[in-house]
Amino acid sequence: MALDPQELLGSPQELERSDHGGSLRLVAMGGARIRRAAALREIDADADQALREIAEEGRPRALVLLGYGTGATVAGLVAAVAGPGANMPILSVPGPALPGWIGSLDLVVVASTTGRSPEITAALTEAVRRGCRCVVVAPETSPIGRVAGQSRAALLPMADESAPVWARLWSVAIPALLVLEAAGVLPAQSYDAAAAAADDAAMRFRPSQETFVNPAKEIALRCAEHPVAAWAGGPVATVAAGRLADQAALRAGRPVLHAALPDLGRGQLGLLDGPSAAASADLFYDPDVDGPRAEAAAPAFVLLAEEGVDPRTDVVEAMLRERGLPLTMVSAAQPTALERAAYLIALADFAGCYLAAAVQAGPDQGRSIEDYRVRTAQ
Repeated sequence: MALDPQELLGSPQELERSDHGGSLRLVAMGGARIRRAAALREIDADADQALREIAEEGRPRALVLLGYGTGATVAGLVAAVAGPGANMPILSVPGPALPGWIGSLDLVVVASTTGRSPEITAALTEAVRRGCRCVVVAPETSPIGRVAGQSRAALLPMADESAPVWARLWSVAIPALLVLEAAGVLPAQSYDAAAAAADDAAMRFRPSQETFVNPAKEIALRCAEHPVAAWAGGPVATVAAGRLADQAALRAGRPVLHAALPDLGRGQLGLLDGPSAAASADLFYDPDVDGPRAEAAAPAFVLLAEEGVDPRTDVVEAMLRERGLPLTMVSAAQPTALERAAYLIALADFAGCYLAAAVQAGPDQGRSIEDYRVRTAQ
């Protein structure tokens, strides 16, 4: 007999049995993956030489990050780490076309976990043709890796090609950040501190931690039982909310709306006024007396924040609590953007793993993504 989601999440043994491919262990290794990627210069002489040459070429006019999916997550992460004081324009381009102004004065960076995207391959080929400075972080034998190998583009290896594609975020993000440090786009980052933040998250969100003190399990339970809106205050929290939505869809086939301040104040806050939200806030509702509700399932909310970054997050939290709506609130208090990213992205990834287990998603979940890739590559 199948366990309900709450019972399953409360049993580490059942979680282990339901965890296809050891996903929880892979997420828990996020700190180790950050450390390994940050040591790229020490373990790969070619990568060290490439980074030295990037530094010698000086600061570019603009930074262009090619990618979608994980590549877009890396772009958002870079923008969040750079912050509003970035010393140049930072543009994310999903391909296949490049804006007309991009040229030889600009740095084009590709961070691809598979290196198979035809859109990014086309955009990189065009960037090379225009004489842009190009750096690629992707599998060497992939189509994107081959374009780099056949051109002037620098190719940096992924830190870990053996991990499943969904678990490779830090394996491409950290080398990309090393490139941007070398090019003068970003100041030096504290990768040890970021890895420690990921380790802290792995401890707090571990499978043996009870649901009522484990926000990742609580988020998974909400996603299993409700339509969910994941809202964010702060640029890093925005990246993490998008990651949560992606992981919920990829790992468990569950939709999660996501939005960030200030934009959610123009549309998604209307979810607080819908009939299903009002029903969930009815303290006097008794199913034995009133019968089953005819309304759609009430929404639940996940609010991700960065401590001290956006005070409007406190306003949104107060509005949700005043209405008695189901809410999981997680605030990252780490001092740097990269540390907060390591913590909140681990939260999103753990929640995705727990959700997949809670809904008992099969090993074929997400196969439509590969179907799409095959069809669009033809």
